[in-house]
Formats: sequence, structure tokens, C-alpha cells
Amino acid sequence: METITLEKRELLGKKSQNLLAQGFIPAVVYNAKGDSTNLQINASAGKKLVRVATSTTIIEVKIGEKSIKALVKDVDLNPVTEEIRHIAFFEIDESKEMVFSIPFEIIGISPAVKNNLGILVKVLADIDVRCKLSNLVPSIAVDISGLDHPGQIIGVHDIKLPEGMELINKDLEQATIVTITEIQKEEVAATPVEGAPVEGAAAAPVEEAKA
Repeated sequence: METITLEKRELLGKKSQNLLAQGFIPAVVYNAKGDSTNLQINASAGKKLVRVATSTTIIEVKIGEKSIKALVKDVDLNPVTEEIRHIAFFEIDESKEMVFSIPFEIIGISPAVKNNLGILVKVLADIDVRCKLSNLVPSIAVDISGLDHPGQIIGVHDIKLPEGMELINKDLEQATIVTITEIQKEEVAATPVEGAPVEGAAAAPVEEAKA
């Protein structure tokens, strides 16, 4: 589990941008009750965290003498420099169910791909589920070893969710996670050889001999 330390932040609003020059990134921790606390994190620690954290990465956040578990919910980047301008954390209540976005992990080897019969296309990257922290898993495995010809798919209805997880959007039960599509063969037009007659072209007239 990743561990970070956050400090109370005094600079708010536009003034919080001055923290970047001081080596800190503005941050906030909020919870399901709507409570929020303005904080700041060391810039190097914040950059490292953003690189490794996923939608299911549980982080131990230390704020003074207090320690909570949280998720990275939003990262605000400068659109030009891609510098991190703000990080939002969501505090986890371990006694209650929460909504998590769980990524799919492709495992196995598709015979169709191995034998160059088709191309694997990933249609759905993740899925939203409801569960308690104790039932949270980092990813949901999708085994493609049974895909041996183009046209085959694996849908959400083919996947058994881990115990304690409930699909949020029931309409996604028929959604496709991965599919095998045919390889598109490119037609290469023949290039005529210089000086060779072109099929269907009229013969060039023969120059009359001078008398």
C-alpha cells in the first residue's frame, strides 16, 4: 500500500498556485458526507504517486496524527506543460460500499491472433462496480485463450465478478469487452514496367517512311 503525508494548506484559491514554486502541490481530501480538507503534498511525492496510482490503488494518507485510507480521484494538469496543478483524494469508509472503477486485465493467448487469423480489439477498458474495500480487487481477469476465430467476443455477461461486487450499470451486461476482427488485406496495384504495353491501350501509329 502506498503511503503519503499531507500537510494543512493555508494558501487557497489562486494563491495556492504559489505553492508550486515552493515545491508543493495543492490537494484536497473529501468524503461521502461532503466534508473536505484543503491540504498540500510535496511535489516529488505527488508526481511519483500520480505515476503509479490507478483507480483501485489504496493509499494510506497521513495528516498530522491522523491516518486514513483514500483513492486518487482527480488530477488536474496544466494543458500546456502537463505540470500537476492539483490532486483530489477521496476518503474511504471501510464499513460502507463504494463505487470503484475496475480495469480489465487480458490474460492468455488467443489462437486466432497467434495464427494470424485476426486481431484482438479491446472495446471496454474497465467497469464500475459497488463493493466494500475488503472485496476490492486491482483488476478483473479476461481470459482470451478461447478466441480461435474472427467474430468471437467476450462480453461482460461472460465474466464472473469477484464475490461481494455488484455491477452498477445493468445495461452493460451485454457490452463487449474484447473481440477478434478479421485482418484487412491490402490490395497492391501492379506497377507497369516502363516501356511495356499497357493492356487495353491502342497501338501507337507507325510513322510513315519518307518517300
